[in-house]
Amino acid sequence: MPNVVKGSKQEKMVVVPHRPGRRLLLVTLLALGVGGSAVGGFIYGYANTQRSQQSEQATQQELSGQLTAAEAENAELRRQVAILDRSSVMDQRATEEVQGTIRGLRDRVAQLEQDVVYYRQVVSEETEDTGLIISQLDIDATRQSNRFRYKLVLRQQDADGDTFLTGHVNVNLVGSQGEEQQILALRDLSAEQDQLDIRLRFKYFQNIEGELVLPDNFVPERLQIAAVSDEPIEKSINQNFSWVVER
Repeated sequence: MPNVVKGSKQEKMVVVPHRPGRRLLLVTLLALGVGGSAVGGFIYGYANTQRSQQSEQATQQELSGQLTAAEAENAELRRQVAILDRSSVMDQRATEEVQGTIRGLRDRVAQLEQDVVYYRQVVSEETEDTGLIISQLDIDATRQSNRFRYKLVLRQQDADGDTFLTGHVNVNLVGSQGEEQQILALRDLSAEQDQLDIRLRFKYFQNIEGELVLPDNFVPERLQIAAVSDEPIEKSINQNFSWVVER
């Protein structure tokens, strides 16, 4: 029996069995619990991310499909418009309405081009410019549907009455025959012209006029005029004029 000192406070001691395996088991279970929570959180976050990415991909695929469909519809509409433009089975009334609209637009364009020529002349006069200018272009109908009278007037701006302007001018008619575009020289349409380069030599102005005959099934669109002066100053002019007939 152990010795006990009288009057001293004695602590009660409890004797428990020594089980090191149980403590290890508790620590292991605790670690697994914490690790399982982390793994579970990771799996949940990963699943949400995957679902979000799949949703974005589906949205992108849907938008891509809509864009493709819109582009295809646009191309189909353009094709139908082109077919209608070339169609020869339109009823007579629709054809007349379309032709009337086209004539109105061409007349408007021609008027604007004439205004531009006029304003250019005014500006040229105000800035004391000299040299070759296109002063006038007229196309008049005749009794024959494919025959027209033409008159082109070229002028020397600020002419002094002593100096000759020399050079040449080319006139081409642009249009379509069937589905092909054609460019025809005035020489090939008019008996009055036998040269591609029409000679210019004048003090004040020069008229180029005559009659031209259009080939069968040829639809005129515009006239290309390219004029060049060598004297008294070198100058070149390139202008397009819509085909507008005075009746």
